[in-house]
Amino acid sequence: MEIFRIAAIALVTAFCALVLRDIKSELAVLVAFAGGIIVILSVVDYFSDIFSVISSIAKRAGIAASVVTLIFKVIAVGYIAEFSASLTEDAGLPSLADKVTLAGKLMIVASSLPTVVKLFEFIAEMLS
Repeated sequence: MEIFRIAAIALVTAFCALVLRDIKSELAVLVAFAGGIIVILSVVDYFSDIFSVISSIAKRAGIAASVVTLIFKVIAVGYIAEFSASLTEDAGLPSLADKVTLAGKLMIVASSLPTVVKLFEFIAEMLS
């Protein structure tokens, strides 16, 4: 199972980062970053599988492709912002991590606005 490989990578990365933290703290951050990237790259194939399954379900249900694209964009921004904020916090910059999280949230709201506007227009049309 793939999760064992990912868990092993995470444990080895954590051990190396802990050892390096006392010796050379700059390298510990780089090792943690590299381990995180390796874990993310290990699961990239799952994203395409998930995308194809959800796209086919949405197509069968008659949901517009733009809505599915928006959902994936929001999920991607959320994950990338969270991953980046975690790395930034691990590097000892919690205030910058907060700003990365805020930027991610703002990007999610901004990318969702066209769909929210369409929703309000639909509701207004239904009410009149």
